[in-house]
Formats: sequence, C-alpha cells, structure tokens
Amino acid sequence: MSYLEKVSARTKAAGNTVCVGLDPVPAKIPGTGATEERIRRFYSDMLEAMLARNVMPAAVKPNMAYYEAVSLPCLQVLHDLIAAFKQAGALVVLDAKRGDISSTSGAYAKMAFDVFGADAVTTAPYMGRDTVKPFQDVSKGQGIYVLVRTSNPSARDFQNLSVGPEGVPLYRKVAEKLADWNDGNLGAVVGATAPDELRELLAYWKGRGRDVPVLIPGIAIAGVSGGQAGSVADVYRAIRDAGSDPSLHLINSSSGINYAYEKFPSLKPAQASVNALEELIGEIAPRI
Repeated sequence: MSYLEKVSARTKAAGNTVCVGLDPVPAKIPGTGATEERIRRFYSDMLEAMLARNVMPAAVKPNMAYYEAVSLPCLQVLHDLIAAFKQAGALVVLDAKRGDISSTSGAYAKMAFDVFGADAVTTAPYMGRDTVKPFQDVSKGQGIYVLVRTSNPSARDFQNLSVGPEGVPLYRKVAEKLADWNDGNLGAVVGATAPDELRELLAYWKGRGRDVPVLIPGIAIAGVSGGQAGSVADVYRAIRDAGSDPSLHLINSSSGINYAYEKFPSLKPAQASVNALEELIGEIAPRI
C-alpha cells in the first residue's frame, strides 16, 4: 500500500483529517519531576483521554526538535510515544525536516522509519533530487512530505522568489519537481496561512494527473495562543476549488490542542485537549 492510500484509508476510518502536533514546550507542560517524565505523562494522558472518549485524530506529528532540546533520554520518550499513538491507530508524521546529500539523506530516512517507526517524515528539498530520492528508496510505503510553501511569516523570503525565464515563484518549481518524482509516497507541506497557493498547487498537481497528499500546518483554534494561524474554512475552500479530495490532506494543529487548558482552565489538560480536538473535528467533519 502506498502512503497516499494509507492516508486515504486512515482519514476515512478516523472520520476526520486532523493531525495533532505533539510539540512539548517544557514551561507549558504541567506537573512535577523530570521534564522527560512530565512530557511522557502529558501525552500519555492525552492519548488515554482520546481513547476513553473515542475521539482520535487521523494522525499526530511530533516535532523532533522539541525532544532533542530536552535530553537524550527524551528521544526515548519520543520513540515510546510514537509507538503508543501508532498502536492506537494514528498515523505518525515525524516532523524532522531533514535533507542532505544522498548518503546522509538515506541515513535520515532509516532514522525516521526504522529507528523511530514513523509512518512519514518531513524533508527539505533545497539540495534537489539527491535530498529526496534516498527517502523514497528506503520507504516501504512510508510517506515523505516535501516542504513546498510553508506557513511561517518569512516563507516568502525564498519561496516566492521569481525564477526562470517565465518568472514563476520558487515554490512552484519545487511543486513541479515533486510531480515529476512522485511515486505515491511523496507529499507536500503547504501552510494554512497560504490558501491561495494551496489552491494553485492542488489544481496544478490535479492537472498533472497526480494526487499529492498535503500536510497543512498552522490552523488556528480560538482562545489558544499559537505562532501561526490559518482558517479551516479557507483551507477547505481552496481544496474544493482545486477539485482535490479532502480525505488526502492532513490539517495540523499543535498549540491549539496541546495547550487547550488555556481555553478550558477548569479542565484537566488532557480533557481540555480532547475538547479542542472535538471542536476542530466538528468544524472539519462536514467539509470532508
């Protein structure tokens, strides 16, 4: 089964396209004791609450940097959390944004797929095909999400630069190469803060006869602070306008679900997170 098929099957089984970022900020993780164990408890409690209320996202996306920044033992915590969420049925996207010359990219791929057991990984394509193909070579149906048009404010610094005689933006050239290279396991990262570009890219891939699963970070949840904010309505309008299948695309929220206790202060953090997840699923479900 290709990764494209896995995403479609999982979102239909889950009844939603939500991807929850598992991004632990130590200062915001409640409890006492060692940071590693507070992180483990925080996400284990969240998973337990999801299962108890039968509210599971289609996927989760731990950003590796948050765990690396804590300690070496915290990488074991990440490994264990990946296994637990996979056991519960969620797809796991390891947000590592790795990319290098071919031999190094192959090692990164083995790290993501073989050591941590992720279902997909994010990659940076700046060095060209040498960066991406080793992930494809190692993949046994795992996905590779290529950064195309990201959601951070300074994405335009490079991604919107005009290139070539036709003067198209650089992100469009990346999208063209992605279509050329696609083997059913390549996806794209396109931020929720760029709905016009999302519409354009999905329509382009559709015109090329390519179904490209998109990871869409930066969705806003009211009442919870976060660094990036895009609208669910705008995202799904773009998907529909492009004639794309909504079940192929994962909508990611990190801070909005992780730290939903800011919005629901009377609830335990895990219950608050599930409340926020339910709200987001409720907003998305009628659109898929």
